[in-house]
Amino acid sequence: MANEIIKTLNGSEEDGKMLSLVSHKLKTPLSIINGYSEAILSQSSKENFSPFTAKALEEIHKQGTKLCYLVDKLLFFNKVNTLSEKDLALKTIALKELLKTCANDAISREQELTPISNSTDVTKRGTFIEIDCPATLELKADTELIAFLIEELLSNAIKFNNKPEKIIKIQCAHHPASVSISVRDYGAGIRPQDVNKIFERFYQVDDYFTGQIDGWGLGLSMVKKIVDLHHGSISVISDRGLGSIFTLNFPVVD
Repeated sequence: MANEIIKTLNGSEEDGKMLSLVSHKLKTPLSIINGYSEAILSQSSKENFSPFTAKALEEIHKQGTKLCYLVDKLLFFNKVNTLSEKDLALKTIALKELLKTCANDAISREQELTPISNSTDVTKRGTFIEIDCPATLELKADTELIAFLIEELLSNAIKFNNKPEKIIKIQCAHHPASVSISVRDYGAGIRPQDVNKIFERFYQVDDYFTGQIDGWGLGLSMVKKIVDLHHGSISVISDRGLGSIFTLNFPVVD
């Protein structure tokens, strides 16, 4: 099945249409599954479910949510894959406000997909995203695409960090001819031989691609496509075991 999906994503325009149709068809039953499982879970305190039943319902809802997210990712990939520069809906973006929204969404998604720990460990836990961005800094770009790009980098920073406390720092700056956005994490980092491959479609670092990391290996290839559409650039600095810094540069557009 995975091989067929890969062939489709690398195929013709007709294949792209088929992918879009299949993804939309999957969305309807997934919405029903997730809706009912959420409704049942909301009644758990009244129904006195057994611990096994309660856990099973939570797992069904969590996996349904993950699958819905993966289908959304495929749909978005299909959309981005066909875009050209003339398709961009350029608007002036208040960058700090957009970053706050993206950070909140990334943390909310992590909490939704990660089971609550019952551990009595007092170690500080959770994801903390620090934003250092001038309140007046603006960027002329496609809001939807830039939001996806930021959320994808934040999602990766969260996924590829197995520490109880995950700290991510976003730093923005205005330069004479460009606006830069840096996303820094303190997670696993990337091996030197992998840095040049991470923007390829379906590439996932072997250390982590065990089936336990959510995703298709498409996120960073979409990030690169979005940056290219805006005539920007992306660079990566990474130290194995110490984390990574992804830096985006977008030209100032009048």
